[in-house]
Amino acid sequence: MPLEYYFMLAGIVLLLIEFVVPGFGIFGVSGMVCLTVGGFYVLGGNTWAALVLLAVYLFLVLVITLLCVYLPKESKYNPFVLWTRQKNSEGYTGGKNWSMLVGKRGRALTTLRPAGTILVDGKRLDVSSQGDYIEKSATVIIVRVEGSKIFVEQTKE
Repeated sequence: MPLEYYFMLAGIVLLLIEFVVPGFGIFGVSGMVCLTVGGFYVLGGNTWAALVLLAVYLFLVLVITLLCVYLPKESKYNPFVLWTRQKNSEGYTGGKNWSMLVGKRGRALTTLRPAGTILVDGKRLDVSSQGDYIEKSATVIIVRVEGSKIFVEQTKE
């Protein structure tokens, strides 16, 4: 068996190893190099062989680019897209809207350094100070809400 067939066989084996063994692409790149060298010599080892291999690689780049652009939008087999809609009627809910608490006063149930617990209108809330250390039982005011994070400051009372 001529040497170019050994290169092609080695390339196929290296690519199979790349699919099985997690790594940094060393086996895959080595496999592609072996397949390219083997294919070049199988096709005659001349300029025409180099042009054919160049055309094959350009076609592969084009196909991969098109798949990367269109596959995420069109394919139901894309594992990175949540295709089902989550509806409130089925029990899916987002976080509570705590923005109505801004401006309310409460009492620190724990020391806030900077996170802790306060009591506002009979409700225990997990809050963060704006970086300040706040003693237990101090009076605090809610100054802002970002999503589910509630930020407080100590009042001057």
